[in-house]
Amino acid sequence: MKQATIPEKPLASSPRREILKLDRKPAASTVPAAPRVQIVPSAPRLIPLGQLRRAPENVRHTRSDEALEEMADDIAAHGLLQSLIGYDGNWPEDQDLSFIVGGGRRLGGMLINRTRGLLDDTFLVPVLIRSQEEAIELSLAENLQQRTMSPVDEFLGFKRLLQNGGRSPADLAKRFGFSERVVKQRLRLAELVPEVLNALAERQITLDAAMAYATSQDPVLQLEVFENQTKRGRTAHDPAGIRHSLRMKGLDTADPLFRFVGPEIYARDGGTYEDDLFNEPGKDRVLAQPFVLETAANTMVDFQAMRLLEELKANDAWAPTIVGYVKVPTLRLHSFGTVEKLRPPVGFVMVERADHAKLWRTVRNNGFNVHVVVGIDAEGQLIADPRFAFVPIAQRAAIDRPALVEVAADREREAAAHREREIIRWSRRLAVGPFAGTPFEGRVFWPEASSDRQLPSNIAGVDGFMVGMQVFVPADQVPAYRKAAISKVDQMIAARGNA
Repeated sequence: MKQATIPEKPLASSPRREILKLDRKPAASTVPAAPRVQIVPSAPRLIPLGQLRRAPENVRHTRSDEALEEMADDIAAHGLLQSLIGYDGNWPEDQDLSFIVGGGRRLGGMLINRTRGLLDDTFLVPVLIRSQEEAIELSLAENLQQRTMSPVDEFLGFKRLLQNGGRSPADLAKRFGFSERVVKQRLRLAELVPEVLNALAERQITLDAAMAYATSQDPVLQLEVFENQTKRGRTAHDPAGIRHSLRMKGLDTADPLFRFVGPEIYARDGGTYEDDLFNEPGKDRVLAQPFVLETAANTMVDFQAMRLLEELKANDAWAPTIVGYVKVPTLRLHSFGTVEKLRPPVGFVMVERADHAKLWRTVRNNGFNVHVVVGIDAEGQLIADPRFAFVPIAQRAAIDRPALVEVAADREREAAAHREREIIRWSRRLAVGPFAGTPFEGRVFWPEASSDRQLPSNIAGVDGFMVGMQVFVPADQVPAYRKAAISKVDQMIAARGNA
């Protein structure tokens, strides 16, 4: 077959370059010569089309057949405008072949032109030959710069480089100009079950949805939630719904929250378990009402956190100026801390320090009011994470100073202001009246100062303050009031209906 002539054009990626004569001797000078830089040649090699194969490592795994006919037409009309990227075969059976990792669609377009009779196997194709690892990296870099590759191809490209190159996420981040966190996210997404990756590649789900599925590393759980989400029609694959489903379906008796709450309280509040007929003896039981567990855990955390704060304030490793706490949204604290977004109290900002001893020493020495981060650890215990603290916004910069100069006058003014605030608070509390001899005796508890807002109010033309207090109700007294509660609720529902 006669080789067809395709109009040739300069390669778009081969700008005009000057030739540097690096072997020229430098002129005599007292200034030391600059070190010689080794530049890797970028000239492509011309390889017959019949010796080219699409490499299994090609970073474009998805939609590889997209618009191949249009690509073939463009090559026939304008020629091949850009070199391919590949590596030489290194096995005896493929030593005469070259494998393409960058330019799979261009290769596909030329193969279509071969079937059309416009080309034959002797057509010379410019290929930039590199080692296998370098070829993969160049192909990924080229596609990232074009911003046209599928997210799935990007994930799998990073995974392939990590597996083949023996590099760390930090190495890849530096090579491609990403943060290490972004590279780690790509690698986590590459581990999604194939069904989720295929759905993303086919644009059936969004990237946000894929990221939601990646919050779980359990492939069985990912697939189960994915299949259930697919049946939801218009609301399918909503990121918030995916995260919620993953969290709910994964709850069993091994969960830290269950260890914290305990089987007695879970059962008391109406919690049951999934069918155990096919479970092995001793296997962790799946919770049928995970919301019951979440509700009970939230209530218990709020109740026990007050006692925990008192213990921390008395601990020399923490600070006596702890004024409150912030719960982790899912209530679970891990060894690495938390990846969840924590909402700071009004007027405060979060600081995170690996050297938490220094953090808390600074807090103690300067008397900063702080909130701690609390949650349940892997053993089911309520703890505070010393690596996090919420400090007043005005004191944020002071935490980062290497040393602080304490001014006695400022500390005295702060102490005086704190004393005055406490006097005002307790004046209002004591004005509530004595509880001795009343049903409230021994059952009223004052909230922490940070949650005692004491809002101004006006009732019947009289100015005053709404003073909050907490009243303890013994559990064994509650059932006696159920009948009255039913009547009260029914009256409230009827009143709303009439309105």
